[in-house]
Amino acid sequence: MGSFDHVFEPLRIGSLTAKNRIECSPAIPFLASEDFFVTRELIEWYRRIAQGGAGVVTIGETSIDYEDAHKHGRLNVLCLADSRSVNGLSVLVETIHRYDAIASIELNYEGLSSPTDMSAEEIKAVIDRFADAALRCKQAGLEMIMIHGGHGHLVGSFFSPATNGRSDSYGGDLRKRSRFAIEVLEAIRAKIGDDVALEYRISADELVPGAATVDETIEFATMIEDKIDLLHVSAGNLYVQETSPRMIQPIYVPRGINVDYAARFKQALKIPVATVGSLTMDMAEEIIARNRADMVAMIRTIIADPDCVKKAREGRADDIRPCVRCNRCLSDTREYTRPTRCAVNPVAGREVEFLSQPAAGAKRKVVVIGGGAGGMEAARTAAGRGHHVVMFEKDSQLGGALTAASSPPFKEDMKKYLDWARRTAAKTSNIDIRLSTEATPEVVSAESPDVLVIAVGGSPAVPPVPGIDRENVVWAGDVDSGRVEAGSTIVVVGAGLMGCETALHLAQTGRRVTVIDALPLEQIASDVHPISRTALLDMLQGALVEMKTETALEAVTGAGAVVRGADGESSEIPCDSVVLAAGVMPRSDLVERFKGLADEVHVIGDCRRERGDLRYAITDGFNAAIDI
Repeated sequence: MGSFDHVFEPLRIGSLTAKNRIECSPAIPFLASEDFFVTRELIEWYRRIAQGGAGVVTIGETSIDYEDAHKHGRLNVLCLADSRSVNGLSVLVETIHRYDAIASIELNYEGLSSPTDMSAEEIKAVIDRFADAALRCKQAGLEMIMIHGGHGHLVGSFFSPATNGRSDSYGGDLRKRSRFAIEVLEAIRAKIGDDVALEYRISADELVPGAATVDETIEFATMIEDKIDLLHVSAGNLYVQETSPRMIQPIYVPRGINVDYAARFKQALKIPVATVGSLTMDMAEEIIARNRADMVAMIRTIIADPDCVKKAREGRADDIRPCVRCNRCLSDTREYTRPTRCAVNPVAGREVEFLSQPAAGAKRKVVVIGGGAGGMEAARTAAGRGHHVVMFEKDSQLGGALTAASSPPFKEDMKKYLDWARRTAAKTSNIDIRLSTEATPEVVSAESPDVLVIAVGGSPAVPPVPGIDRENVVWAGDVDSGRVEAGSTIVVVGAGLMGCETALHLAQTGRRVTVIDALPLEQIASDVHPISRTALLDMLQGALVEMKTETALEAVTGAGAVVRGADGESSEIPCDSVVLAAGVMPRSDLVERFKGLADEVHVIGDCRRERGDLRYAITDGFNAAIDI
């Protein structure tokens, strides 16, 4: 990793100067109160981000209308519908300012009806709400406001011919479709003056039939250029699921796919342009250096490691904890309004919990059995608290199940996390790593541990069917890691995340693959975030993987897999290999062998629960170590 000279150049945005070219892009952590106000949890979420060094910290998507927020299930988010919001918001702004960052906020209105159905009075009312909310932002001390004009929300849907069917002065040609956005911006500017900067978020391409072309959107941008100070270029439409992987790119989609859009807007405009979309600090430096954008916005990279900007500035870019783009930070938030969590950063969304975390008391000897993701997290955290850690790993390298999970070429993000985890564990003082050493009760007892962390993982779930022990039956993890070579025609049993990824990996290497699962189509890959699931299923279809749902494995023969379909009829699928991906089972018997070897014992990860999940393994490891 090289220098970051271009990233740390200041940037003029209207009357403001950002200390660097990194913007924390808006996201909803769902940490506000149920009645839409600032909480201590929300303050500490943004404090941690601001401490990390971004030049602009943008408070996540904020409603301007209570009814709109309720209709779209936006509980535990901010709403600036009346002046009661100013008090708490001002405290949040003070917190961001403390760390020399520009405090910004994204205002949005999803819409109670479509642009086509709104009356002139309703249009005027929404414009007024935007302006009133913007004034409250200024009263709270915010220096910048982002207007959400993309992703299919109301402002953007007025501009899009795909959603605006009006025949009056707000619909039709480009200028008429632009009128609503222009009036929103003019009303806001009239309320807040020129000393608050305006950023406008746009979908360069909604990626839906009938939407505006990129050239039309660029022309629109030139029409509003004199009314804004920064243009934020994204893509996609939140209301069309198929476009979601282009909006919030999962691990299966290349990083930086919006940069080309931003570069085109930058060529056409005089104001600065921001780009967004799975960007890292290394990518940010290259983008700025090549003059493809003026500012780089990111959020998942910052959630994974809030200190990523600071580490880059200090020459410690190798220490940045990588985001694996699993979209765990989105899981359960919008559907259930649970607070945001991160697979690789166990503190994200829990900042308040650790504000007064007591320092470790007496230094203790901690033995960690298993060097997978959870074991490495437990070892690093315990050692960081001053304890002496001995970690046993039976393989010749750390990684555990993460080694297989990061093996397919499309899992590069996971591989980077694994490399980081190995690297940081190896250089953390107080950790004695013993590779190629299988822990036995005798070996562990010889260490006289004060604390034992058991992270022995899970065993493959094996369906109890005839022939399951045949030589042509292999486990997906062994196939992914290269320990076992599969044949040219394959049946994968299980259509969860592991099964689907293994099937895709095999198909991409030229195999003919069929996936079977007893669940119906709408329930397969249910352990994957919907955005990631959409991309994964599209890739499976593109790789010609055959999916047989509501289909159960009955037996394995030398010629293939005998299955029973939804109609109750049995048939045989010819194949060279049957690959098991039916989940993992906790290694409870192994756990029991170790439990009495220390006064304090923590069982973490896959050996604790019946689902292999990176977030739970890492969080378990962290929680165990922080409690020692």
